[in-house]
Amino acid sequence: MRMPSTTVILLNGAVALIAVASVATMGRSMLGTDAESCPVRYDNTVQWTLLRDDGQLLTTSDLQARLGATDWGLMDRVSVVKVDRGSALAVDLAGGRPAAQSHGAGFEWGPQSAERVVAACASYAFKLDPKFDFAAGGRLPGLLGGPTGSDRKAPEAFSARLGWNDKGQLDVHAQLMGSWSPVAGKKEPFELPRGHWVTVDQEVVLNTPGQNNGVLRVWLDGKLRFESQNVAFRTDAGSTVRGVLAEVAYTRQPSAREATSPVLVTPFEFRW
Repeated sequence: MRMPSTTVILLNGAVALIAVASVATMGRSMLGTDAESCPVRYDNTVQWTLLRDDGQLLTTSDLQARLGATDWGLMDRVSVVKVDRGSALAVDLAGGRPAAQSHGAGFEWGPQSAERVVAACASYAFKLDPKFDFAAGGRLPGLLGGPTGSDRKAPEAFSARLGWNDKGQLDVHAQLMGSWSPVAGKKEPFELPRGHWVTVDQEVVLNTPGQNNGVLRVWLDGKLRFESQNVAFRTDAGSTVRGVLAEVAYTRQPSAREATSPVLVTPFEFRW
C-alpha cells in the first residue's frame, strides 16, 4: 500500500492535522478512475498501529483499552500477531464462546483529527487461510459514519463494507438507516482468493442530503471492482464519515466445519 504522506498517528492518541478544504477533497474524489485508486487523491492520512511505543505487539487487553468500549467479540476471538507485512489482527472465526455476537468480532476506530469529513478512503489488507470456509457468506471492515458522537447502532448511522457470498464472490453491503442490504452498482465478478494477501481501498463520498448522489467505490489489489454513484448515506448534513467499522464475521455461524486459521487483517489507513 502507498505510504502515508503525513505524520504517522499512533493509537495512543497522538495526531497530526493538516488543513485542507473539504470541498476540494470532495471534488478530487469524484474523479476516480479504474487506474487511480483513492489513496492517491487524499492529502490527510492517519495510520493505525498495533505496536506499543517500545515496538512490541499490543496484547488483546492493550487493544481493548484503546477502543473506548466499542468492541465486541474481541477477547474471545482476536489476537495481534507478527506477519510478513509487519503486524496484523488475527480473527478466529472457528473458535470463541457461544454468545450473542458469536459470528465474529469487531470494533469502531476513527482518528480524532478527522472532523467534518464528507469524503474518505480506507485501506488495509486481508488474508484468508488456503482452506477457509466461505460458509453462508460474511463481511470485512469498511467505512463508518453518522451524526457526531453517535455509534454504529444510532438510527442515522451508516456503514459500507465488503463481504462475500457462499461461493466466496465479492459482495458490497451498506447499512443505511438501520437496514443492512447489498448496494446496487457496477460490479466486476471477483472471488476472494485464499492463501495470499489482498489489498483493499474503499472510498465513500457522502451524498447531498435529500439526493441519492453518494459514491461508494472498492478497489482490490489496485483494480476497481465496484462502483455506485447513487447511494443515500445520510439525510442530514450533520452526518459525516467518522472512521472504520472493523468487523470480520460470518453472516451466520456454520453448524460444523473444519478448523481453519484466523482471518488476518493489517492495520488500517484512513485518508480524507
